[in-house]
Amino acid sequence: MNEENTKKRLSLDEKFKFSCHKGLPCFNTCCNDINIFITPYDVLRMRRGTGLSSGEFLKKNTIALLGDEGLPLVVLKMTEDENKSCPFVTPDGCSIYQDRPWACRMYPIFPDSSERRLNNQRSSKEEAFLIEEKPSCLGFMEHFHEVLPSQWTVEEWKKDQGIDIYDKMNESYKEITLHDYFSASGGRNKLDSGKAKMLYKACYDLDEFKKFLFETRFFDIYDVEKEVIDKIKEDEEELLNFSYRWIRFNLFSEDTLKLKDKTLDKLLQSRREE
Repeated sequence: MNEENTKKRLSLDEKFKFSCHKGLPCFNTCCNDINIFITPYDVLRMRRGTGLSSGEFLKKNTIALLGDEGLPLVVLKMTEDENKSCPFVTPDGCSIYQDRPWACRMYPIFPDSSERRLNNQRSSKEEAFLIEEKPSCLGFMEHFHEVLPSQWTVEEWKKDQGIDIYDKMNESYKEITLHDYFSASGGRNKLDSGKAKMLYKACYDLDEFKKFLFETRFFDIYDVEKEVIDKIKEDEEELLNFSYRWIRFNLFSEDTLKLKDKTLDKLLQSRREE
């Protein structure tokens, strides 16, 4: 008789037991034949870990799809071997472990999306999570450890796995994907192919976005502080944050950028207020 997966709902301060290590017979098998949707910050970190340009990384390791609202969805491409394994898995574990994506860091817990839909304004202390204990995952099984599996609260697990910077960087992108624009007009608003491509290039292909900024007249047209320009030239996280400002300006006509031509800028402002 096959055992079924067991799901349990957790708050940030509730505890669970879990420990994954090379000594487990199932080590690495959870990295096979899975759909991992990756965020712009995931791509930034993963391509940094591989030493590839953003364009090379996306072409080699991802599949780009379109969601119902015209939003780009980027999925990690599995290899074509018998196990359809992750391209970064090795016998010793993940080859880019320090830069592994958010979904891999969170495992075996994940946010309760139904709870988020009920109330998008919940504070982080009120977040709800789900943990799914799979019989195939021996990280939950006490008899596979010399001592009991490590015991964690969700908050401790997130800290140990370095989730905070991912949550911080992903929040701005989440605000774009959950923007009121998509729920307006009865939920019929969606991005056309041109806008979807612009969002993909700006947020996922940061090397191309950087060329767009620094190899065109962008800073002759837009009034961007010198301090910001210096930061985005040297810091990829700052560059990604700036790409979100650019997208909000273009897709949603928000006041996240200003034109150097004050007359045109005032005209834009007046249109936004109509």
